[in-house]
Amino acid sequence: MALVVCSECGKQVSTLAASCPSCGAPVAGAAASDRQAPLVNAGVLGKAVVAIGAWLVVPWVVRLLAFLAGIAMLIVMFRSAR
Repeated sequence: MALVVCSECGKQVSTLAASCPSCGAPVAGAAASDRQAPLVNAGVLGKAVVAIGAWLVVPWVVRLLAFLAGIAMLIVMFRSAR
């Protein structure tokens, strides 16, 4: 992090700042490509939530389908026995 002089008010501003905190002028030393993206953003967090949700829900769905298949099998067995 370096400090540069604001072109508008003359105060020192960090190169990581998007604008001068005193006057609001954009900082010449701050480029959008120089900034790092946050490690956890909405996309990463959303994917993690979906993965954990699927990991918790899928076994219950499989059990429900197996139960319904068992009920259907019993219905077929008892109807065909007549």
